Amino acid sequence: MRRFLTTSLSHWLGLVLLLGSAAGCVNKQRMTEPVRSVGEQLLLSTAIDRALSELDLEAIGRLKGFKVYLSTVYLQTLDQEYLVGSLRDLLLSSGVLVVDDIAQAQMVVEVRSGANSLDSAAVTAGIAEDQALPNPVTGAPVGLPELAFFKKQNNVSLTKVALVAYHADSREHIFSSGTLLGGAYDRHYQFLGLIRLRFTDVPELRAIKQLKRRYR
Repeated sequence: MRRFLTTSLSHWLGLVLLLGSAAGCVNKQRMTEPVRSVGEQLLLSTAIDRALSELDLEAIGRLKGFKVYLSTVYLQTLDQEYLVGSLRDLLLSSGVLVVDDIAQAQMVVEVRSGANSLDSAAVTAGIAEDQALPNPVTGAPVGLPELAFFKKQNNVSLTKVALVAYHADSREHIFSSGTLLGGAYDRHYQFLGLIRLRFTDVPELRAIKQLKRRYR
């Protein structure tokens, strides 16, 4: 039994190495890549959308018909422009008169962020891409090609925001939103370097998967 398992493992290893060698002979066209990937941006923007969807619309309704200034003085986070733009959209569509000058405002809405980022974790069974062996002649480290029998990568985004509204002149409190949480995930699985699976709750990433199949 042990001999059978050893032989089978050797066959699989030989197959993966053969395919890896063949892939290494293929010419590739390389395009300049942006600093941030599509996956990262969609994970974060989806988390923002889901956090803002937790807002109490009845509370927002108390601002309807009033001139409101959206203050971002306490907001410093990734994709801040998207968060502010989405919140402006929500206020305007609820009948709030958003103004760009606080001197014209009857009420103020302050937005703050406790988190808006991404966590990534990877597990590899086999040779990871960052491993190396010393050169037997020079002793210098030599990087090894990744050879993963199983690989899992888990990407999770989380957004934590909160709002407080008050009268511009008297500073009288109107409402506080409390903590608004939103998140998203994108998981990748790879078996023997051949089989790749992806599971995500981001609709746009699922759409991209369909587009890739269409334009292969």
